[in-house]
Amino acid sequence: MSVIRCPICESEVSWHDCKETYYSTYNGQEYRRFECPNCDLHWWEPLKIVPEFYEGEGCLAYRLFHRDLRMELPEWCKPFFKHFPKTEVRGKLLDVGCGDGLFLKYARDMGFEIWGIDIDKKSIEIAKRRLGDENLYPMSLEEFYEFAKLKNLKFDVITFFEVLEHQDRPREFLKIVKDLLKDDGYIAGSVPNRNSIFVRFFNKYSCSDNPPHHFLRFSEKALERALKLSGFLEVEIYRLDFSLAGLFLYIEKKIFGNLDDFKAKLISRIERGALTVEEVAKISPRKALYLQVLRAFRNFSLLPFVPFYIKKLKGNGISLYFQAKK
Repeated sequence: MSVIRCPICESEVSWHDCKETYYSTYNGQEYRRFECPNCDLHWWEPLKIVPEFYEGEGCLAYRLFHRDLRMELPEWCKPFFKHFPKTEVRGKLLDVGCGDGLFLKYARDMGFEIWGIDIDKKSIEIAKRRLGDENLYPMSLEEFYEFAKLKNLKFDVITFFEVLEHQDRPREFLKIVKDLLKDDGYIAGSVPNRNSIFVRFFNKYSCSDNPPHHFLRFSEKALERALKLSGFLEVEIYRLDFSLAGLFLYIEKKIFGNLDDFKAKLISRIERGALTVEEVAKISPRKALYLQVLRAFRNFSLLPFVPFYIKKLKGNGISLYFQAKK
């Protein structure tokens, strides 16, 4: 293999132009990262999704999904309720990669008829328990597309938050999304912001933005190009701000380095089988209170450093939010 093609614009890139290699301890695969000089996408090869990664809890986020521990709407979902401009648009909303259904709960409260799909069966079980709704399916987008054709289903809005970066055939994914929309339907969603200084920093301590979890890395230019090449109109992209809560963790790592192993050991000593403060709270609120006090002490100790970084929060959030029209 001497030449490969960009999965967004199909520009040719030499196999020898690899910018980085990464070895995944999850599946023992070596991946190579490439950069498209045309559309600005960064992606990993071999570009092949590993479906069992999600149910197998290859990343901490899926453990939280499977234990029904998330209660607060993620930062990357919140812009939908702020920026989605069509207040008169309601009807059917399909959330692709709906996870535990938390976003769908808020969308239902907004007046949408909610539908959701996810390849992670465990997350769908949690979503059904949370929402008590029948329109939730453990399917891939391709499987649901065939199901929707049989049922003559079309949607007013399709959302996919933190999903596009997982795809091994992103143009086909976007084509199916477009085909599932009604005429003049809308899409909305988010992807990690490759150019965020905080994303680049935290990537040093986490493998969550690497394969077989994430295969694609988007800049604003790459995201806009992907949506427009797929035929979407009125494309809007918003750079989100980084959260103040996240800033304390950033400063902690800048000063003390990576304390994740120490924290994991501390929590596991407090409550066997738990991994986060939220998990401990489900099992033992009193012990979770102890951990929250420790966190508050940490934040108070780091407070003098906050003014040096506060200006960096603007536009440096971990995600890019987008919306567009068919």
